[in-house]
Amino acid sequence: MQNNGIPVVNVPIGPGSQDEGDMVLDYMKMPSEMASYDLPILPEAEIVAECPQALAVLEILQENLDRYRVGDIAQTIPLVALAEHDLDIINQILGEGEVSITIVGPRVIKVQETVLAGVWRIRAFDASGTLIDDAMEIADIPTLVKTHAFSTQRPLVFDAGALPEGVLNAPSVLVEIQEASHRYKEAAAVGQVSDIAHVINLSLLPFSPQDHGFLTEITGTGPVTMLSRGYGNCRITSTQTEGLWRVQYFNSTDQLILDTLEVTDIPLVACAAQEDLDDSAERLKEIREVLV
Repeated sequence: MQNNGIPVVNVPIGPGSQDEGDMVLDYMKMPSEMASYDLPILPEAEIVAECPQALAVLEILQENLDRYRVGDIAQTIPLVALAEHDLDIINQILGEGEVSITIVGPRVIKVQETVLAGVWRIRAFDASGTLIDDAMEIADIPTLVKTHAFSTQRPLVFDAGALPEGVLNAPSVLVEIQEASHRYKEAAAVGQVSDIAHVINLSLLPFSPQDHGFLTEITGTGPVTMLSRGYGNCRITSTQTEGLWRVQYFNSTDQLILDTLEVTDIPLVACAAQEDLDDSAERLKEIREVLV
């Protein structure tokens, strides 16, 4: 009689059972962190009670937040004369939010959004790095951003007949920028700047490194740089072409995922909306109720 049974073969399985040779496990890098709002650790009410100047600043801040509407003139609260202990309390309560701004000029200005959207901490430093001014401002975007963004602007001029080697698509984009910037300038002259930006998506264009370099050289780099942190980062840089901003989005692994140019007054992604300001007013009210 023949044995027609199926032979059983012992095949090793599990970790270490496969001979991968020179193969190396490769996988997409996972997100490492995400910036998000954390409620600041508030000081004890007894400590705050010993800082009347800090309490007075918070009361003024509340009044300004309650009545401020997007488009209004920004409201400023000076802090440079505040006592050190009171200033420490303000720093602890307001903390740091998602948006930071650097303005380079005769003096360096550092702007940091607080945990209350639309409430900005503005510090100015001289050439030696010494603090010379300190204030809070309630606004959708700080006034200094608007006044300094294109303070170094220059005419957008290039010779289409003498392009550097490797430059192919940048000239057509520059022509589009010229036209959009001219329309923006005309509208601004009569106070009719639209909230709708003219957007050029460079990520969708076959742009070479030479194209990017030539575009940056011709449009220039302005004095304002803004960084908005969230799930990934958004870097916004003014140029030396009136109304033109470079807006770049990075994912949480710091890879560039969207590269755009915007012709507009201020890119909306950097601005606090009215809903954000209303929420900030409510949150400050809750914080003050805990502290007082």
